[in-house]
This record gives sequence, structure tokens and C-alpha cells, in this order.
Amino acid sequence: MTRARSAVRGRDQELAVVREALAAGGGRLIVLKGQAGIGRTALLDEAERMLRAAGLRVLPVRPGAGPDSLGDDAFALAPLVRTVRDRFEEFQEAGPADALAAVARLSDAAGRDTGGWRPSIVTALGDLFDGIGRQGRTAVLADDVHAVAEPAPVLTAARRSGCLVLATCETGAEHAPGLAELLAAADRVVTLGPLADDVAESLVRRAQGARLDEAVPGVLRTALGPLFGNPGTVLATLADLRARGRLTVFRGRLCLRAPSEPVELPPGHHLLRRVAALGDPAARLLSSVAVWDGVNVADLPLLAEVIGTGLTDCGRVLDQLIEAEVLVADPAGRVSCRCPALAASAAQGPGVHGGAALHAAVAERLLARHRRSGGVDPVVLANHIALGGPAVALEAPMVTRLLELAEDVEREQPERAALWCAAALRRLTPGGPEHARTLTRLLDLVLRTGRYELLCDALTQYAEQGSGKAEQGRARSSSAEIRLAAVLVALHSGEPPAEEAVRSLLDEGVTGREPIGFAEWWFGRPAGPGRVPGAGGAVGPAEPAGPAGQADPVGSPELFPADRMDLLTTALSGDPAACERAWRRSGLAPSARDVGRLHCAAAVGDIASVAELVLGAGHRVPATGVLGVYRRVVRDYAAADWSQAMSAVRELELSYAGDTLAHQAARLIAADICAARGEPGQATQWLDDAVPVPGLAVMRAWVRIGLLSRTGGDRRAAPLARRVSRRQRAAGQRAGLHLLLMRAVRTAAFADDHDGAAGLLEEIELLRDETGTEAAESLFLARALVHRDVHEARLATDLTRERGDLPSLMDSCLVIARFAEDPRPWLREAHALATRCGAASLLERVRAVTRERGVPAPRARSRREALAATERRIIELIGEGLTNRQIALRLQVSEKTVENHLTRLFARTGCRSRVELAAASLGGRLTQAVT
Repeated sequence: MTRARSAVRGRDQELAVVREALAAGGGRLIVLKGQAGIGRTALLDEAERMLRAAGLRVLPVRPGAGPDSLGDDAFALAPLVRTVRDRFEEFQEAGPADALAAVARLSDAAGRDTGGWRPSIVTALGDLFDGIGRQGRTAVLADDVHAVAEPAPVLTAARRSGCLVLATCETGAEHAPGLAELLAAADRVVTLGPLADDVAESLVRRAQGARLDEAVPGVLRTALGPLFGNPGTVLATLADLRARGRLTVFRGRLCLRAPSEPVELPPGHHLLRRVAALGDPAARLLSSVAVWDGVNVADLPLLAEVIGTGLTDCGRVLDQLIEAEVLVADPAGRVSCRCPALAASAAQGPGVHGGAALHAAVAERLLARHRRSGGVDPVVLANHIALGGPAVALEAPMVTRLLELAEDVEREQPERAALWCAAALRRLTPGGPEHARTLTRLLDLVLRTGRYELLCDALTQYAEQGSGKAEQGRARSSSAEIRLAAVLVALHSGEPPAEEAVRSLLDEGVTGREPIGFAEWWFGRPAGPGRVPGAGGAVGPAEPAGPAGQADPVGSPELFPADRMDLLTTALSGDPAACERAWRRSGLAPSARDVGRLHCAAAVGDIASVAELVLGAGHRVPATGVLGVYRRVVRDYAAADWSQAMSAVRELELSYAGDTLAHQAARLIAADICAARGEPGQATQWLDDAVPVPGLAVMRAWVRIGLLSRTGGDRRAAPLARRVSRRQRAAGQRAGLHLLLMRAVRTAAFADDHDGAAGLLEEIELLRDETGTEAAESLFLARALVHRDVHEARLATDLTRERGDLPSLMDSCLVIARFAEDPRPWLREAHALATRCGAASLLERVRAVTRERGVPAPRARSRREALAATERRIIELIGEGLTNRQIALRLQVSEKTVENHLTRLFARTGCRSRVELAAASLGGRLTQAVT
């Protein structure tokens, strides 16, 4: 299907109007109106194909589309003459030559006073269309008739002669006298609304001629907002992103670089043209509203003063922008850009003050007003000071006031408190007690909010004071806090710090078994000169662990440097045993389940989840940044949402240039997914791209075993797993071994390698003796597969389900189905999960076992089952704190679809809110309702 035809999907209602008119016969005049880019021309083209297929002759009139300039041609006679001449052979039997010549003479008379010869036009047009219509029914299609001063005479003449007339015009031009006359004369006026979200998403996926990455439609939906249903805007934005190099082909998929960065409207978009037509004041005002992120009507006097416009003129231009649908106003009087993409474009516009400069200018005026008479909203003032950057000059009392305001809101609004705290910190003298206290508070707030970029100023300040005299710089700053800030920024940015003085902190004062520092562990290379050897994979605490017995390590900032530093740095070490010891030293008593989750997360390098576990619910990792994106890879892989997992892998590769441990681990997961999907070439490429590193040795072997099992090398799995297990145990590094041995024993058992499976059972029993409960799941599974014990198999799969590892569950069910007395439930579950993953090689194995056991092939889930699965997933995501929009992005559906699911869930469960729904799910009260 071509791009134009894709753009009319979802226009069945409008095309039905054309069919009705076609069936009715006789002359009819239908006007299709809609916004620029809404798809009027595409719809008219589809109507032309439909009418020709029905046997009608079609006369398309395109005002201004050819060499003719409308100029003074108020009736668009020249385009009509040109079109008839171009199709003369089609209409020559009707003998239109004389009538056409008459119309042409009238067209040549452009520029005269047309009022007196309008009757001549009517007569000539009547003769022309009567002649055209004698040989059969004809349709006249006129596009963009709003560009014509007087479109009614030509089109009504065609209708009187029995032609079916379809005309399109742009919404907003209806009040022009000529177009108003046409609309009044029309038999029917149809307004084209936006495409439904699913239709618009389908258009996005079909538009670029390449397989689109799963994240792109969601990013566009968020950026374009209400314009996502405008096909012209969607297609132009895609083309612009590709021209800028942000939309690029990677590993066979069309991916968006840096999807978290703003998406702008394409140059020449109709909203930007409207702003340009209103002149420079409108452009400056729009730019300021975009940078301000929306303004209240009460802010207009201040805004007018900042951009150098009179208040009356500012209000008039604001009204014009709202009328032009560039800005929108809510009932509370707040005015904002129509969509984020427009705001992103406008923020780059010709404003007097752009970005931080606008906020700085506003802050300076508010500060002056505050000094004169007070009465300034302190929250508004603090926001503009923080966003205005270092350009805003603050006196010491105002810095103190900024810190007081941050303290007042830090419990309820930690993000705002972090922003204000960072603004105050940059104005405090390094080395002083207030600077140290503020830095500690900022670190606490950053860990709670995930706003790691707020630490960059503190690191720059440290580098500036330490340049050329590093020891003096360290003496003036708290080493533990600065070093932790450097670690956090490096982890989330994926890049080593640019400043040498900060880079040297990454390997300073480290502890552990192996002679490797944090930078070499995370980036695969030393940070630079000044590295202190003797590290165990992460920065270790410079101070001894703080006092035990603290109930919440995320709580009091005063306890932060020792307790929090100890916990976080051991969490980053990749050594689960050391992390568990530090966890207990902090006074917490982690559950066996949490300890198991810790070991599983450490096994795959999911440092974000490890840190979140040991630091508690108050620690937040944003969805962006290296750690956040990699955590999505791990979670989506475990949830069998492999399309989203691969999308996150591609985002990591394209958007974060660093080559971190997370990059290597993500490549290994991508290799495993591709192997299971029957793409051995892609799997091998991903595996080759993953640089072997000590911290991922077990994970790499786990992937190699998966690749062997998908490519017929099942019997090589057990020897490989035993070699790796013995080597790692001898080195005292057991993280992830139970996962490796479970995969190997499944592979050996499926290949009927009984000796290999028995040897792996012995290895698992040794691991159990050394680690305790960590190997319980692998022990149950190994016993089940070696002894063909379905009871042990159920114990193992229950633990796998509890852990949320659906790919492992899929593999286990497939192997158990080979010896279970009734294989059908196991095969059904394996088939459902393999279908959900798109695991082609596993689906083939399901079919093979089905034939082997002589049972009916599992069927695909019914629509009701699929619906129930979606609803369960929505409830899970609500429990994770996601909004409806975020859930829609995660599930790749529209936000309206999520709302419809919730409406049905509320009706069936009796819950009245999302919170109540999540709580009922956690309490196990939704089992019957969601089926």
C-alpha cells in the first residue's frame, strides 16, 4: 500500500459519504474540510480511484497546482481549462471545443471588473459541463478551493449539469465570502477529524519503508499530542527526523536516536507558518511561552516587560495565537503550546531571551520587586532563580532562603527541592560547612528523584578549584560526597567525566578482591592518571561503615556519607555477597526473596535494580540514562516482552556512545533473544560485539549455552557449564551460577544427555552447600529433570514464576512436557510464552514435542485470554507507578485503549481508583475478575 493510501485508513465514514452520493445519482456537491495536513488530498485521491473503478470519468481540478498562477483569476478558470485540455481525448466525443474556447477567453480576461460579466461565466461553464456530461456520468474533484476567491460558480455549474462534485478546503477559511457561499450551496459538508491513534500508528509504521523500532510511534504520539492524528504532520515529522539523522537504520530497524530528547515540528509546518504570518511579536511571545513551559494570564505583565512588548499588544497577540490554534488555554487560565513538538520548535525561535536567559531575566525582575515591596510568590521566584542558572546574582540571604524553601518541600516535592538545592549549592563557597551540608542534601535528593544531571555543576566546581592543585581541592571538599557524585553521573551518563580531577576520583580509595577500579569495571578502561589500583569492581567507602541499626538508609541525610556510601558502592561492585553483608551492616534485615532478587540482578549486571533493592524504595532510577535503559532491557526480557527489550538495546547503542558494562550485558541479552527467534546470524553478531569482561563471564556462558541449544549443540551445554561453574567457584565468584546451571540442565535434559544432566545436578548441590537457599530453584529443577519428577518440577516452576523470569519458565515447561504424564498444560504454557516472545525456534520445539507425545497442538490464545493478559499487565504497570500514558507507551497501544481497559476493570472489580486496583491485585483479590 502506498503512503497516500495508508493515509486514508480510518476514513471509511468519509468515503461512505462519497459512495452514497454515487449511488444517489444526479448532481451532488460535497465539501470535505479539515486542518492542514489532515489528509484532504489523500482522501480525494482515494475517492478518484474509487470513482474510476465505478466507471465514472474524473476531472480533477487543482487550483495553483500547475504553471498557472491564480493571480486575478478569481474563479479558477485557468486550472479548469488546463485540466480539460490535458484530458481532451477523454472528453472529445462530447464536443467541448467551442465551450472550452469560450471559457478560455473569459479566463484570459482576468484583471477586468468581473461583476458585469458573471452571467457570461455561468453560461459558458454550463455549456462546457453539459457537453462533458452527455457521454456519461462525470465527477469533478477540486482540491484546496480555499485558495480560490470565488469557487462557487465553477463547482455549482458542474453540479447543475449532473456532475458529482467533491471539493476540499482548509478549516479556518470558512468566513471568506467566496468559500462561505460554496459551503452554503453544498449538499453536504463533511469535517475531517484526526485519525484514531491506532490508525495513525499504522501510518507511522508503514511510512518509511523499513521495519520501525517499537519505540518510535510512542515517542511521536507524546511529542505531537493532538497532532498525532494529523497524517501530514506525522509524515513530515518522520521525514524531518530522517533528514536530521535522528531517524536511522540500525541492525535492520529504523530507530530514533536519543528518544528522550525533544522532537520538533518540521520546518514549514502549518502552525509555524501561521506564527510567521502574525509577525515577529507573535514569534517572540510563542518562544517565551515555550521556554516558560506555559504561562498564567497573571504572568502576562511580567512576560510583556521581559520580551519588550506593551501589555495590550501582548494580550492581542496572545489571543491571535490561541485563535490560530498555536496556543491553548485551560479553564484555569494557563496558556501553553499546543503540543510538546511545537514547544521544542518554538524554544529555538527568535525570542529576546532563550532558555536560561529568559528565566534569568524574569528572576532579576522578581528579585527587584521583592527588594522594593515584597509580595512575590517565593515558589515562582525560586523556580526562575534555579532555571536561570549562574547568571542570576543572589545575595547571601536569598541563598539561605532558597535552602529553606527546599527544606520545606523536600518531602512532598523532592524534584523541586533538588532543583533549588542545586541552585543554592553553586553559590556557596566550597570547603565551608554550609556547602558540605548542602551537597549532602543534594545527593540525597538526587538519589530520590533520579535527577543526576544536577550533580554536574558540583563536579565542575570541584574540577575548577582542584585544577593544578588537586590535593588542595580535595581538602576543601568532602571526598566521599564528591566521589559519589562522580560515580552517579558516570553511571547514568555512560561517559567518564571530562575533567581529569574528577576522573581520578572514580578509582580513588577503592577496595575489593581484584586489582581493578570502578572506571575499568564500568567503562572497560582506567579513568586516567591518578588511578589508585586495588579495586574490586567499584568505588569502595573511604570511611568505615557507619553505625548500624538505621531503619531506612534512604532517610536522614546526616547518616548519609557512611551508611549510604557503603551500601551504594558495594551495590555497584558486582559482588552480591559483599553487597549483602553491607546491606545487613546498615541495620536492615533483607528477606530471603530480596536476597534472591539481589543475586539475580547482579548476575545480569542490572546495577539499577541492585542499588534500588539495597537503598530502598526511595532510590529512583529514571527511565533514561544508561542504567535506566538497561534496566528496561532486563525487565522486558524477563517479562517476555522481547520487542520492547530489543528496542531498549537499540536505544542504548544509538543514544549512549559509551561502551559500559551495561552495553556489554545488553548485547548479550540481544544475542539470546535473536537466537531464540531463529536469527542465528544476528545472535552471533551481537555476541561478537559484546567484549568479554570478567564481571559478565557467567552471563556470557549462559548466552552461549542458549545459542547452542537453538542451533543443535545441546550436548555441548553441560561440559561448558561445568567448566565455567568450577572456575567461578574456585575464584569465589558465584553470582549467577544457579541461572547458568539451570539453563544447562534444561538443555542437557531436552537432548536426553542424562550423564550431562546428572553431572550438573552434582554441581548444583555443591553450589547449594556453599550459598544456601540461592540454589533452591535450580536444585528442584535439576532433580525434576534428572529423575523425571513432576512434583519437583512444579516446585521449580513455581519459584521461576515468583521470580518473574518468563523465558526460563518457557524453557522449563517445554522440557517437563517430554516426561509429564499429561504434557498438555506444560505445552500450552510453553506455546503461549513462545508466541508472546516471538521465539520461532522454541515454537518449532513445541510442535516437535507435541508430535512426540501425540497430543493436540496448543492453540493460540482467544481474544478474551489476550484481553485478560493485557489487563493483568496494565495492573502490574500501575503497581510500578506508571501513568496511563507511560503504560500506553510500554504496551504500544493508545492512551484511550488503556483508559477503556481500566473502565472495564473498575466495573468488574468494584475498584474506584488505580491505587485501589493495584492494592486489590497485591492482595490477591482480582484472580477471578481478571480472567
